[in-house]
Amino acid sequence: MHLPTSQQFLAGGLAIQSALTGDSVSKGKVLDYAVEKCIDGDGNVRCSKPFTVSKDGCYEIKWSTDGALSHTTVEVRDAGSGEMVYYRDTNGEWKPEKNELVYLDFKPKVWKTGNDTVDYEVFSCDNNEL
Repeated sequence: MHLPTSQQFLAGGLAIQSALTGDSVSKGKVLDYAVEKCIDGDGNVRCSKPFTVSKDGCYEIKWSTDGALSHTTVEVRDAGSGEMVYYRDTNGEWKPEKNELVYLDFKPKVWKTGNDTVDYEVFSCDNNEL
C-alpha cells in the first residue's frame, strides 16, 4: 500500500483548494524580503504560503508595494529546496517548467528601502499561451 508523504498530501490539499476557489491561486499581504527569512524574529511573514503549480499551467502574478519610493521584484521558489525557479521584475505571466509546490518572496530593489507591505495575487491565465 502506498502512503503519501506529507509534502504530497499538502500539495494535493492545496490543489483541491485552488480548484474550489476559482481563478485565484494565491493571494495575500506580506512584508518584502529585506530580512531573508519567511518569518522574521518579530513574527512578521515575509513569504507567501506555498501553492501548487502545474507544468501545463499558466499563472499571472500581480503585486503592488506600499511605500513612497519602492520597486519590488518577485522570486518564485521551490517550497522543498528554496531554489529560485522564476524571477519577475513586473507583473506578468509565468509558465512553470514542471509540477511543483512553490512560494513567492518579494525583494526590494531600491537602495536603503525595504520592510514594505506587498499585496499580491496569483491567477490562472485565461489561456495557456504565453
